[in-house]
Amino acid sequence: MVRTGTCGDRLHRILVGYLPILTWMPQYKKSDLLYDAVSGITVALTLMPQSIAYASLAGLDPLIGLYAACFGSVMYIIFGSVRQITIGPTSVVALLTFNYVNPALPATAVILCFVSGIVELVCGLFRLGFVVEFVSMPVTGGFISAAAILMASSQLKGLFGISFHAKNCLEMWIKFVENIQHYRIADTAMGLTCIFVLIGLKNLKCIKVNAKGMKAKSYSVLLFLLNTGSNVLVVIVSSTIAYFSIRQGQSPLVLTGTIASGIPQFRFLFLDYENEDEKFTFLEGLSRLWPGVIVVPLVSILSTVSVAKAFSGGRVIDASQEMIALGFCNIFGSFMGSMPVAGSMSRSALNHTTGVRTTFSSIFTTILVMLSLFFLTPLLYYIPKSSLSAVLICAVISMFRYDMAILLWKTNRRDLIPFTITFVSCLIFDVEMGLLFGICVDLLCVLYRSARPSISIEKETNSGHVKWVVRPSSGLLFPAVDFMRQRIIAEMSSLEHPNKPHLIIVDCVHFDKTDFTAAQGIKSLINELKSESCELELMNAKECVAAILEATLNIKILSMVPLQDSIKKLNFIQPDLNGIESITFHEMKMKDICEHKP
Repeated sequence: MVRTGTCGDRLHRILVGYLPILTWMPQYKKSDLLYDAVSGITVALTLMPQSIAYASLAGLDPLIGLYAACFGSVMYIIFGSVRQITIGPTSVVALLTFNYVNPALPATAVILCFVSGIVELVCGLFRLGFVVEFVSMPVTGGFISAAAILMASSQLKGLFGISFHAKNCLEMWIKFVENIQHYRIADTAMGLTCIFVLIGLKNLKCIKVNAKGMKAKSYSVLLFLLNTGSNVLVVIVSSTIAYFSIRQGQSPLVLTGTIASGIPQFRFLFLDYENEDEKFTFLEGLSRLWPGVIVVPLVSILSTVSVAKAFSGGRVIDASQEMIALGFCNIFGSFMGSMPVAGSMSRSALNHTTGVRTTFSSIFTTILVMLSLFFLTPLLYYIPKSSLSAVLICAVISMFRYDMAILLWKTNRRDLIPFTITFVSCLIFDVEMGLLFGICVDLLCVLYRSARPSISIEKETNSGHVKWVVRPSSGLLFPAVDFMRQRIIAEMSSLEHPNKPHLIIVDCVHFDKTDFTAAQGIKSLINELKSESCELELMNAKECVAAILEATLNIKILSMVPLQDSIKKLNFIQPDLNGIESITFHEMKMKDICEHKP
């Protein structure tokens, strides 16, 4: 008896599988702490202004965004398996939150965060990580591209200092054109200036330093800090300008306003909620979030797993474990008043650039955001909303996947169909409907390709006897069998009787699966060919496929046999084998047919 390990070893493997912190914590070094601290602080400087902007995008108080930035990633330290990932508020999840959460009832955002975490956790515990594989890259690319346009369009009113409400992208632009005459010149100037400055600072990374030695390092560090801290720099400068522009208590700019200081109290979510206008229970709040309780966790999982794969370094990512980690992040964050969170590609890339060593870097991000909640919230009052809109617009510019569209056009235009349908549907309808349309169309494309495999027909004639070898390129499922039957019958119908085949051999080498309906379809084809004085044989089927076909059709599937046995059966001499080791039954059968059939 072979022992695979003691009970303790198996328990350790299970614990390490669910608690990745056990893989790196025992070997943690002081040098790792330094790198993690630098990475965590750098990410926090980007995260703080983004979290305020994303909360505004979701129609929520900026404080909820800061809570998400502070507490959203704590649990990922324990359960996360990819060190580069940073969990927090993201643009796409904020956009979805806006679609389902009533700004007048901000507590429903916390309920959405909690339920999203429960859904993600359950999916992870039931090992449903394979579900994300049903959403292809073209569908994801179309969804993300449409979301980028939607988010940028939603910030136009903040950029120009006007106010309106719209449900979709088309309505946003109509309302924007109708209200553009009410623009505020101060907000417009501030917003456009911030955009130009942000674009300029982001492009500093393209500058090549010609200096050498310490001077070169100093320039490189300066350029890196300006590029990395561009959001913070723009917010600080714009807030300073807004502060000194106040005259008699009035500002020419639309400001963020008062934000409460300190961290929230731990709250048990199932208690009743009170608002200025109404009181509601947890279940009543939950009923107002449908179908967001499914769409938000699905999109959060997709974005987080995509980020994890991007920074996996060639490792196989356990999508189910990422679901578990994301679920705990949302559940814990909800008890602290957070909005839904997910993995961020841009901040994860920044984490990677700064040389993060472990997921422990998130603790430094949390500490810095917590300090800002205690001491900096009075200063957040002066942040112009136009500068936050500029930060958000610049953050989502890179999300538009025009590069994917160009690549699909050059390589596989068929995949442009789900990309385009997802993109257009998200802009015309709601983003969740667009994503659903894209997934359905993409699955239909996959089914169509499965039902319409490429079929090659090789025709051979020997002494007036015609043989066809039919080679489908994919599995033998019932839609494909019907297509193959139609192809064979149509090919035979176009020929005169002397040119019609006496034997048709279906090479099953590419068949890795079949079903009962497909077997019945082959049986119908055999009967149909008999009326044309033609035989049908199957060969080279795998054991699992052959078992189903032989039991259903009551025939013997031809297979490969040793060459010497074939020589004896065919009664011919092969002087030079030239390395050939086998010959198929159908070659023997065709020789018999060609030589002995009258």
